[in-house]
Amino acid sequence: MKTIAIVNNKGGVGKTTSAQNIAAAFAKGKKRVLLIDLDAQASLTKCFGLDLSKVQFNSGDFILGQKKAQEVIVKTGNLDLMCSDTQLLAREENIKSTPNFPMNLKKALKDLKSDYDLVILDCPPALGGLTKVALVGCDYYFIPLQAEFLSYEGLKNFMHYVNQIQDINPDMVFGGVFATRFNPKIKTVLSKKLIENAKEQLGDKLLDTYIRTNIALSEAQALGKDIFEYDADCNGANDYYELSKEIFQIISK
Repeated sequence: MKTIAIVNNKGGVGKTTSAQNIAAAFAKGKKRVLLIDLDAQASLTKCFGLDLSKVQFNSGDFILGQKKAQEVIVKTGNLDLMCSDTQLLAREENIKSTPNFPMNLKKALKDLKSDYDLVILDCPPALGGLTKVALVGCDYYFIPLQAEFLSYEGLKNFMHYVNQIQDINPDMVFGGVFATRFNPKIKTVLSKKLIENAKEQLGDKLLDTYIRTNIALSEAQALGKDIFEYDADCNGANDYYELSKEIFQIISK
């Protein structure tokens, strides 16, 4: 079982969209996938059309060891999901006060090793306790960045934070950065310069696949579906399928 964190301390970069559709692409490839929503805003949970008022337990209950995985997991088609809700904020404070913080998630996932091929973590847009728990508990982490501006200064600050986590989880691997909301219609010179700057900063850690701007991605989420359920032939589906293949190559090395 490989655990992958989709993480960025900035909001609005397509993190939740990526977590949902990377997971869906892997499930489409017959992988057993568990998605864990670690954001109290519960965007990922909402993307599957779930009513938060009916969510009995959240991922924090599992991380704290108060509920077994089977009590928390909700079936969503061919994916398993540990939901979030507003109560996760309180659970985060409880998690941070435990003696084994920030090893909580790493320890909790050990019992699921034979149940899944992949666990994908949708992290909150902040460098708080749950992001720390996710990074300590993951095998690989990938960073989505909005392609229109690719904020390198923000990325540098984030990578400095991650380097501190590396002391706690020395086996954690930086899988790479992938561009989201990429608009191929922007001026050629600007596009070329943007890619050149990204490669200069990131080298081979800039993934080859870009997620193009595609309204179908938002439409799918509004209907509680992943992009493959909604429109398997659109640009969004093609891009996330290619990205999942690239990620699989990285984590299979």
